[in-house]
Amino acid sequence: MLLALGLFTRISATALLVMTLVIEVFVYPDAWPTHLTWAALMLALTARGGGDASLDRLVGIR
Repeated sequence: MLLALGLFTRISATALLVMTLVIEVFVYPDAWPTHLTWAALMLALTARGGGDASLDRLVGIR
């Protein structure tokens, strides 16, 4: 929900990245293609933030 609103984007994306890694290692170890896609998206959001249209910019969180 936070990612959809663009609020606390970097924190939310990092949490989802950790969750994806845990699921990959412990639950579905053979699902690398799907999890690598999710990980790439979450890494991009963690690195660049939510963008100009996010609530992070409105609130002043960089």
